[in-house]
Amino acid sequence: RSLVSKQSDIVAVITSDDNSDDGLFAYCVKHNIRVFRGPLDNVLVRYIKAAGFFKADVICRVCGDSPFVDIELIDRMFKTQAEEGLDYVAPDKNTCIAGLDSEVITLSALRRSAKEATAEEAEHVTLFLKNNKGRFKLRFIDAGLRPNGITDIFTIDYRKDLERCVKIAQFFRKRY
Repeated sequence: RSLVSKQSDIVAVITSDDNSDDGLFAYCVKHNIRVFRGPLDNVLVRYIKAAGFFKADVICRVCGDSPFVDIELIDRMFKTQAEEGLDYVAPDKNTCIAGLDSEVITLSALRRSAKEATAEEAEHVTLFLKNNKGRFKLRFIDAGLRPNGITDIFTIDYRKDLERCVKIAQFFRKRY
């Protein structure tokens, strides 16, 4: 499996301009990681501004609490979006464990969303699109990333989640 998307031109951290994210910003700068800062509470506007800054027409959103995203899924979503002219592509939640997922969105769909999104929808970036399915071209694809017996364990919300994910990463680092 590839660790780098073949369909993406830019990988960047999109974070807030709040003081609480100064450490993350400094880390990115120190390690030459592309980074963009925008509004804390309006993540939708943050993504729109970041897309403009990086000159991106199509964006793949990966949440910061998801350390194990599937790069092949990302590439498949980029291809599906381009081939079908879609506004939004994401895995069907029934076929993908939380933390392995991501979503692909066009900048034009984000801009249309920003004109009418509620504060909650703006905080969650693509919620307006999902709440207004008839106004956008959406596709939810079979990700094939929900093996039998595995539950949603791949997101980091608490220290115990981080510790579990570090153990998983160490396990695979030793094997591969």
